[in-house]
Amino acid sequence: MHGFEYPIEPHVRRHGPGGYQEYESYRDWVRDEFMFRCVYCLHREQWYDRGTTFNVEHFVPVASDPRGTLEYANLLYACATCNNAKRDITDVPDPCRVAFATCLRIKDNGEVEALNDAGQSLVKKLRLNSAKNLQYRSRWMKIPATLQLSAPELYRDCMSFPPNLPDLRTKRAPANSRPDSVSECWFALRERGNLPTTY
Repeated sequence: MHGFEYPIEPHVRRHGPGGYQEYESYRDWVRDEFMFRCVYCLHREQWYDRGTTFNVEHFVPVASDPRGTLEYANLLYACATCNNAKRDITDVPDPCRVAFATCLRIKDNGEVEALNDAGQSLVKKLRLNSAKNLQYRSRWMKIPATLQLSAPELYRDCMSFPPNLPDLRTKRAPANSRPDSVSECWFALRERGNLPTTY
């Protein structure tokens, strides 16, 4: 479906930075962790021209448990629209515990179909089928499909990783429970010629 497939397995954390004093310091880590796209609606950085369109999202909201503010295991990557919709909501599934493909499916018209109660919670509380979201999603579903047939080079650009991949090897997190993971960041894979052309 050209980039709008939810993961069939729960996300398994690849990185383990810790000890930062500001949660924004984790931005490059969560960007790399969640493949430069929103965990909830699947919109990609590559489709926007502003970095401020995406946020470091607290799965358990700070208002509910301030202790999770700087915990990497509580941080996700989300577009500003989904992050604002979720804000202080606590009763939606965690993409690191639940495979979203078991909850949600995106139909050919761009509508997000809930497959169970957890999916219904995500659709309703994050307003995944709002008029604006539906219009944007349906447009983006058509663009890659059209480009793949008519302009393969533009298709690859549209469906590729963003050019500004962070080199996590240069990050100096105060702590890191998975220090070897930095050699597998997307920047390092690109450097070795192992970065997929599209995803």
